[in-house]
Amino acid sequence: MIKRTGSQERQPFALSGLLPYLIIIIFGLALYGRTAFFGFTFLDDSALILDNYPVISDLRNVGTVFSSDVFFSEDKSYYRPLLNVSLMLDAALGGAEPTVFHLTNILLHIIAACLVFLMFLKLGRSRGLSLFLSLLFLVHPVLSQAVAWIPGRNDVLLAIFVLSAWISFLNFSERPRLSTYLGYLFFFWLALLTKESALFLPAVVIIYFLWVQPARVNRPDRWLLAIGSVAVAFFWLLMRRFALGQLGGDSLAAVASLGANISALLVYIGKILLPVDLKSFPVLEDSRLIYGLIALPVLAICLWLSRHKRWPFLLLGVVWFLLFLLPSFIRLSGLPDFLEHRAYLPLIGFLIVMAEIDFIGAADWNARRAWLAGGAALVLLAGISFWHAGIFRERLAFWEAAAAGSPHSPLVQRNLGAMYYLQGEPSKAEEHYRLALDLNPREEMAHNNIGVIYLDQKKYEEAAAEFRQELEVNPGYDRALFNLGESYFRRGQTDEARRFWQAALSANPYNQEAYRRLLNRENPIQ
Repeated sequence: MIKRTGSQERQPFALSGLLPYLIIIIFGLALYGRTAFFGFTFLDDSALILDNYPVISDLRNVGTVFSSDVFFSEDKSYYRPLLNVSLMLDAALGGAEPTVFHLTNILLHIIAACLVFLMFLKLGRSRGLSLFLSLLFLVHPVLSQAVAWIPGRNDVLLAIFVLSAWISFLNFSERPRLSTYLGYLFFFWLALLTKESALFLPAVVIIYFLWVQPARVNRPDRWLLAIGSVAVAFFWLLMRRFALGQLGGDSLAAVASLGANISALLVYIGKILLPVDLKSFPVLEDSRLIYGLIALPVLAICLWLSRHKRWPFLLLGVVWFLLFLLPSFIRLSGLPDFLEHRAYLPLIGFLIVMAEIDFIGAADWNARRAWLAGGAALVLLAGISFWHAGIFRERLAFWEAAAAGSPHSPLVQRNLGAMYYLQGEPSKAEEHYRLALDLNPREEMAHNNIGVIYLDQKKYEEAAAEFRQELEVNPGYDRALFNLGESYFRRGQTDEARRFWQAALSANPYNQEAYRRLLNRENPIQ
């Protein structure tokens, strides 16, 4: 596959004009089209869409989106308003049904792959190589979750805005103009409003103009980029502070968390180069490091033997991969998870590195043999993606697969119990709630969910005891407060019930059940 001078092989097809984008669109729709008919997994999508539907169903609430955390909760950890804006637009088109949400995910993934193609062109790669790398991005199994799971779109949106900012910067470096400079700042701001890890984009820009292409950007323009980036980041911090009331957590704990989870790097590298240990909800304890331990030396050897590699671009790719992935390892509460959609933006840095391997970057992508070999790899990866995406088709299949792949996750056991409850199997549900509590006695929502089962069984005192245990673990949890009120109401103690319903409404002003109960507390239970 190494490029040979004087090759007589004909170009397999002309990649001029819009044809590469058309190929990306066709392949994207063919691979992921069926996900439009998938349901909800009840991992964050139920909270973001179903629980918050009274908010996102009304476009007039856009101000609320920009002044609240992503879940409209008291936790206030994540400021990601553009995710909710995208969900609002979907709700306006298709209501609470999942179809439009899934369709949007497919379209966003295709847009991201088109931007990957354009980015590699801007980095000086041939159209053939750029198309291959963008198709590799399009079909890679580690990104299946970002497409088939609705909340995975947040990382897709992040990639779209980061790539748009990056391409605007590359245009500015080629020909400094006010429009490209403002384009970089605007898309950087949108990326920040999507996910916090966008803060590291200016560092990638600095790496580029200091070590990759130092002649491209003169000193005044470097200062202009730096000052503009700081100004945008400061404006975003003010918006975040206004919405959440705080800027961050314990720095020392964050560093400790990052160090404790650093071995997850091998997990992600293994899944990128040997995508055979894919899981719907991976945790470190149940993940295999062996694939990364095999893949990393093989990658290093391939790079070492490559004569045409460019060290500055290798540095760029490694920095991109690490800066956009490592922040996801910081988890300050609960058992950390390493969901595969978080590799979405970092994978682009990995592709920059892989393009420096001779049998990829120096191959003759005008020759049929290159596309035969590359096409075989793409078909294999697409087949794995097609299979893996099926895990996300509906809630029970998702959580059963999650429990099989991550049996040591209390969250997985708890949520599998919830799926069995929704399926009308309370005994199985309680069994998995108890498993969750065995793994983590302070697992949030487990006691509440057991209490709901007891409410259904008219064991009101046992239910109340479970709700109180939940509130010891999770003070201010509005559902436990509401359910505790229900346990009193069903025993005829309406004053006590009213007190807890008011507490639930204070904890969550959007708790519609508590609001309705307070208005109709004298009505009998139907």
